[in-house]
Amino acid sequence: MSLISVLSISYQAGTKRLFSDLSCHIDSGDRIGVVGHNGCGKSTLLNLLLDRHSVDDGRILRQRGLKVGVVEQFLPDEISSLSVLACVCDALPNEERATSQYVVEALLLRLGFDESLWQNTIDQLSGGQKNLILFARAIIKDPEVLLLDEPGNHMDSSAMHYLKGYLSSSDAPSFLMISHDRDLLDSVTTKTFWLRDERLYQFKLPYSEAKLALQKQDEDAQKQRIAEEREVTKLKKSAKRLAQWGKDYDNEDLARKAKTIERRAEKLEQDYTFVSAGSGLSLQVDAELLRSKQVLILENQDICNPIGDPLFHVEELVMRPGDRIALLGVNGAGKSSCIEHLMNVFRLPVGEQSCTRFNPNVRIGYFDQELEQFNQTIGIMDWCREQSQASEEDIKQTLIQWGFPYQDHNRAVNVLSGGERARLLLLTFQLDQPNVLIMDEPTNHIDLQGKEELEANLVEQSMTLLFTSHDQRFIETVATRFWWIRNGQLIETHNPEDYFASLDVMEHASSSKLEKHNEPLNVEKPALSDDEMLLERILELESLLEEDKQRKAKFQKPKLQQQWQQELDELNHRLDS
Repeated sequence: MSLISVLSISYQAGTKRLFSDLSCHIDSGDRIGVVGHNGCGKSTLLNLLLDRHSVDDGRILRQRGLKVGVVEQFLPDEISSLSVLACVCDALPNEERATSQYVVEALLLRLGFDESLWQNTIDQLSGGQKNLILFARAIIKDPEVLLLDEPGNHMDSSAMHYLKGYLSSSDAPSFLMISHDRDLLDSVTTKTFWLRDERLYQFKLPYSEAKLALQKQDEDAQKQRIAEEREVTKLKKSAKRLAQWGKDYDNEDLARKAKTIERRAEKLEQDYTFVSAGSGLSLQVDAELLRSKQVLILENQDICNPIGDPLFHVEELVMRPGDRIALLGVNGAGKSSCIEHLMNVFRLPVGEQSCTRFNPNVRIGYFDQELEQFNQTIGIMDWCREQSQASEEDIKQTLIQWGFPYQDHNRAVNVLSGGERARLLLLTFQLDQPNVLIMDEPTNHIDLQGKEELEANLVEQSMTLLFTSHDQRFIETVATRFWWIRNGQLIETHNPEDYFASLDVMEHASSSKLEKHNEPLNVEKPALSDDEMLLERILELESLLEEDKQRKAKFQKPKLQQQWQQELDELNHRLDS
């Protein structure tokens, strides 16, 4: 029997869309864990279920007369001076308090509060005990369904034992629980709701098993999507070539066939398998737009290396709120020197800034590619205290959420891996909420999945960002503007392909110098019986050439490229003859 039904809801918080066409049910007997990265909308979903917010679209239906118990994250101030016994009794209707005190006492004993604690005030309790009191206030009302927001926060092993014991008991009500505690979720839940990508992934499994199922689902979707994209690319190339043949040879059959193939490619594109952007890094940075139209101005500025030699000149460039600027240039051109110059100017008082000027409201989050901030022997927690203005509790919780367990908080930062250091630095951005990011090679120490997740976060949250990277895909995905250090000048280019082409030329020239001999060609020509087989071989050779040339020079195969190109030239000649 369905207690609460969520039907195709959509909801947007400010400028951020959290849910789109989301549906789920809480049925009698359900024990549901809700998981997802920070900012995905878990607490918002809870508030929607409680009718504290209104959905933008869709409906939420509750069984008539349904009794709902709520366990909040934080203790209300007004009950902090009450005794333990009075605090739980206070949750009952006035007329039931006197007659139900024995029920409250039995519940307190069940949750680990013996009689010696009943008259202690709430503010004398530990954080974990306070959370158990919030839990007791919710279940004393005998609800039919419980909605819990991080009930295990601050709990020691003893408090967690009592929480697990109650939630796993046969008389516990149906519940939906938000938690970042894997052990709690695995111990008491039988279903998992995974919030991601503005949608809900549902599994009739506890958290750890659901995680494996989601990974498998993602892998299958990725494989399917790759196959679909390859098929679409192949069809589009075939259609384009057939259309050109139809035009060149005035052949209506070829032209019609090209149109048919185009329509098939369009239909496949519309039905692409959805692939998640992922959410591992969970970078949630304040993307507020500054009131000013300008974040940064570079005007008649010379940028020099550390010993004072000029590297390049900037005539005039302006960075605006919402810009994601890629700083392009070959190694040694001065990208890192430019970023170092910007950070030095930013540290100056506004009145002392001249040719380079920052908006006074700018708060910068700086990612140093050398990660020099970690060249010290202090522990992770102490390092975060130095780097962030956040509270002690916020730092602890965020460290745990970002994969730094409590027992590692005293681990020295100078022994962390590059990936751990990068993650820790990104974590401080979430804590301090800068409104401008300056990032020098942020993807150097991040694995492939983490890189894709960082891309998604930077793009989806409309960051204001200036960054350098050697990763072409990262640049093309993230950047909206491109500043190029070229021939002693920092200029804006609207076509980054010119920059990437210049790199290809340099890499090709470098690899050519290493080629001393050309092996004789021994290419077996495919049997070409008709136009379609000819087209297929041409497309295959073009694809081989394109894929190999996109690799770094040291991984390319120049000899094979030469063979493929010679065969391609021959086939094109046969096509034209």
